Amino acid sequence: MRQDYFDRVYEKTYASLLRYAIVHLSDPLDAEDALQNVYTQFFRRIETRGHADILSPLAFLMKLLKHEIIRSYAERSAHETSELPDDVAAEPLSFEDEAETRVMAEHVLDIAKTLPPENYRVFLLYYGFEHSVAEIARELQLGEEAVKSRLFRSRNAVRRQLKQYRSDN
Repeated sequence: MRQDYFDRVYEKTYASLLRYAIVHLSDPLDAEDALQNVYTQFFRRIETRGHADILSPLAFLMKLLKHEIIRSYAERSAHETSELPDDVAAEPLSFEDEAETRVMAEHVLDIAKTLPPENYRVFLLYYGFEHSVAEIARELQLGEEAVKSRLFRSRNAVRRQLKQYRSDN
C-alpha cells in the first residue's frame, strides 16, 4: 500500500519538482541529486509514520525540496560560473531531426550532460520540458538573447559530438 502511494505521488510530482530544482540549482546534476534525496526522505517518512496526515503531497515534497536546495547552497563552494556573451544570436536549426529515435535521443542527452551546467539547464528546459525561449528567460532570470546564445552553443556542441560519434561508428 505504501509503495503504491509512493509510486503514484512520484509519477504526479516528479516533473514539477525537477523543473523547480533545475531552475533553482545551477547544476542540473545537483537538481537530480536533490530530488533523489527528497524522494528518499519522503519514502522513509511514509514508511515510519504513514501518509494520512499529508494533505498535499506536492506541497510536502516542495517543502523538502526547498530545504534540500538550501542545504545544497550551504555546502557549495563560492565557485561562480561565468555568463556567456548575450550578443550571440541563435540561428533556427532543425535539431529535433537529429534525435528521431529513442536511442539517438538518449545519446543526445548523454552528450548534453557534458555541457557546462548553465548550458545544460537551458538545453534541458528547452528540449526536455519544451519551454519556450521566453519561458526559460523568465525562469532563469536571463535575457532572451542569452537563452538563445546558450541554445546555439549547446546545439553546436552536441552536433559536433554526434558527427564525431557517427564517423567513429
